[in-house]
Amino acid sequence: MSPESVTEKRFEEHIEKELNSLSYSSRNYKDYDKELLLIKDEVINFLKNTQTQKWNKLNNSYGIDTEKKVLQRISSEISKRGIIDVLRNKVADRGVYLDLCYFQPKSDLNPDLQKLYSCNKFTLVRQLHYSTKNENSIDIVLFLNGLPILTMELKNKATGQNYKNAEYQYKNDRDP
Repeated sequence: MSPESVTEKRFEEHIEKELNSLSYSSRNYKDYDKELLLIKDEVINFLKNTQTQKWNKLNNSYGIDTEKKVLQRISSEISKRGIIDVLRNKVADRGVYLDLCYFQPKSDLNPDLQKLYSCNKFTLVRQLHYSTKNENSIDIVLFLNGLPILTMELKNKATGQNYKNAEYQYKNDRDP
């Protein structure tokens, strides 16, 4: 690829293709909930598929509002505690402790843990419009089970930009 043909868009496409080959799925930015800061259906599907009994208990408490209430609780906990803490230490809701991901087991001795670990779903969204206040976007955001875990702001040396431009953009132009 010649330097002239390298664009942020082509770089995004290349990253997406490589991550898709590693079982990441691609989603549209419109699937992202700007209020809750997550991909709702991925969070719900993960919880229902991996923690059926816990989900049923919450459903008995909340009724038809279960999805809405659980997603609000998760979003609130992420805002208070941060994404890393929520992923590591669960979210409590009405006495039910929800795992939002499963870490790789230390051994293969427990097939149930291995199965839960394999239920993690990685997703990427290109050009994620993240704010309710403006139409700014982030080049690529990676999600784990519907929760944002990593953002990428790509820069093109051929156009005179580098990582310092990305740092500036994060500090000054990307305030949600």
